[in-house]
Amino acid sequence: MTGDWRTWLMIGAVGFGGPAGQVAILHRELVERRRWLEEEEFLAALRVCMLLPGPEAQQLATYAGWRRDGIVGGLLAGTLFVVPGAVLVSALAWLHAAGGSWPLVTAAFAGTRPAVVALVALAAWRIGRKSLTSPGAVAILGVAVAALAAGVPFPLVVAAASVCGAWLLPATAAKAGPRPTPESSPQSAGAVGHGMGMRHAAIVAAASAVVWAAFLGGVVVTQAAGGRGGAIARLFTTTTLLSLGGAYAVVPWALDESVARGWLDPEERFTALAMGEATPGPLILVVTFIGFMAGWKAMPDAALQAGVAGASVATLAAFLPSFAMIFAVAPFVRSIHAGSRIGRAMTGVGAAVVAAILLLAARLAADAFLPAGRIDLLSITVAAAGSAALVTGRASTPVVVLAAAAIGAAASLMRGPGLW
Repeated sequence: MTGDWRTWLMIGAVGFGGPAGQVAILHRELVERRRWLEEEEFLAALRVCMLLPGPEAQQLATYAGWRRDGIVGGLLAGTLFVVPGAVLVSALAWLHAAGGSWPLVTAAFAGTRPAVVALVALAAWRIGRKSLTSPGAVAILGVAVAALAAGVPFPLVVAAASVCGAWLLPATAAKAGPRPTPESSPQSAGAVGHGMGMRHAAIVAAASAVVWAAFLGGVVVTQAAGGRGGAIARLFTTTTLLSLGGAYAVVPWALDESVARGWLDPEERFTALAMGEATPGPLILVVTFIGFMAGWKAMPDAALQAGVAGASVATLAAFLPSFAMIFAVAPFVRSIHAGSRIGRAMTGVGAAVVAAILLLAARLAADAFLPAGRIDLLSITVAAAGSAALVTGRASTPVVVLAAAAIGAAASLMRGPGLW
């Protein structure tokens, strides 16, 4: 394991581009360059991680670390995959919170709003292309939009969509996964018998429950994040468990819940998404920003300490379930495949996810393009230019977000603050 930490830290630090970009980086480093995984096993692990709730790229890194050095290796890989992004988001959250009285900083963060609208709209398009592949899926989308707009809780919509998808959508042939083959490593996929594998999963589940209970108990007893730590931990553990279909499945819901609880102001949804999109690591690191702001606002007299505590609690709560799930299924990776029923359920969930993203995009667009009820042509122009740059591949997500922030700051200098 000596020296592996540098590899995982490097992968975490350059993990831009969302899940697709992060998986591509992992493939290049783990399969092509270092040959830690064979192509067949990498694809099998990726399929399983895409079926599990939580960030698939982080879970894939955790699996690769487990294959090399067991539980310790998995913890090292999964943690270092997240640390660079979590630290950067926390630092940016402090800059946002402390810079509230700095007009230029405020204008720069406000300038990211049209870029965020573009990113969310493109996410709906990308996910929709994969999820809305039949009239039935489109019907689920329409019902999900209506239900969410009417105030039905997102978890209930996801559950209903998965049931409708599993039982009402037409069946398609399931793709079998690779057959398990014994290998020399003690963590070999296929080297663990069914009975031993089930015992392993039960032990992981029990140990994870104890760790989570101890974590939650410690957070509550110490009154972390100004007393909000327990609520932060419970909300963002739920967030990860509901994130079937990627982080965008629950980010809109998490943002709405955070606004409703007073942890975020409505306009801070833009900032949270901008930070999640423009920093390395999984998009679910949006919760790190939310946790920081929840703590910061809870304890004005010790805002930085409470903010860091809130960010730490949110990040741990979001990723502990991911570690538990991938460790539990790791011995079965090369024998698990997405059955047709599971595939149809995931299609239904995908339609609900698109519905949530579309509603989020509509709300954000109204706030960004119609501030105070008037059309903001500059915001519309920035959003259109950012969308074109992303679609054509002329600029990456961080570049688009940073350019929008620079335009916001420049507009503040030229036209005066407060015009965004």
